[in-house]
Amino acid sequence: MLEATDNVLLPQSVLRHAVGAGLKPRQLAAATGLPSWSLSGAEEYRVPSTGYLRTWEVVEHGLGDPNAAIEIAKRYVLGQVGLYDYLFSTAPTLGAGLEACGTYLGAITTNFRMAPGLETEQEVTFEISMINGEGRGRELAAQWGLAAIFTRSRLIMDGPVNPVRIAFEQQAPRNHDQLVELFGTTEIDFGAPSDSITVSVADLARPLRTADARLAEILHQHAARTQPVAPPHASTWLDHLAGIISTALDENSAGIDAVAARMYLSRRSLQRRLSEHGTTWRTELERVRRARYETADASLGRSGQAVLLGYKDHRSARRAVKRWDR
Repeated sequence: MLEATDNVLLPQSVLRHAVGAGLKPRQLAAATGLPSWSLSGAEEYRVPSTGYLRTWEVVEHGLGDPNAAIEIAKRYVLGQVGLYDYLFSTAPTLGAGLEACGTYLGAITTNFRMAPGLETEQEVTFEISMINGEGRGRELAAQWGLAAIFTRSRLIMDGPVNPVRIAFEQQAPRNHDQLVELFGTTEIDFGAPSDSITVSVADLARPLRTADARLAEILHQHAARTQPVAPPHASTWLDHLAGIISTALDENSAGIDAVAARMYLSRRSLQRRLSEHGTTWRTELERVRRARYETADASLGRSGQAVLLGYKDHRSARRAVKRWDR
């Protein structure tokens, strides 16, 4: 099975808010495990969906705000997810816009699906499913995804537009007043079989101020033939962890707690993610140290090796070198 991917504009939307709130771009990029080019990559590029979901976890932790997805959705700007936004905004009605979003969701992600579900004379339910994803990153991405449907719609419709109901797979938070305020309804269910929005038939028939039939035709043709471009280079979470450990070694701060902090993780969360990747902290630290040793200047003395490898004394460095040279 091919790895699910997301348009680079999705994590960029999240990171832009975080940087505006004072978090540092380089630290964010390193903590998310996304390649450095993703902060400014063009719309045609994709990143692994695991990186996008991880972005939500990092930003929530860095901001210390459990409502980060809501706050970012409130600041939605039409066009921030490129072609996908314009496929929606050029449609004649809200219903046609949502249909275009479902049809061309691949323009921004291969990890989500959106399709009409239960339909009555008064309302239609749209189910949004995530192919790969779990944990807090999934919850926040789902919150933002559903919220963005309405924050985007309100920018190009006359008068308010609110869902009839919202359903989330996630369990109920301690307080969801901000979700009620954002969606404009108290009909919000948690622990549902799937994430979904229910919209009245009357609202679906309402026109969009930005409707443009000719431009919509051109955009649909473009979306139908556009293929995602492979990213400039691939990168795994373990690769990014190795880079952070290497930097920490240079700064004499390669303890597990210090590295976890650089990644906006707790020690326990870092250990859990290492376990998910079938490895341990000691194994990864050793791997980075060995790689640094194998590319080091051959004339480097024992004391120099100890500094390079992050050991407190040259005897520990000597024992490590003996292991690697066997």
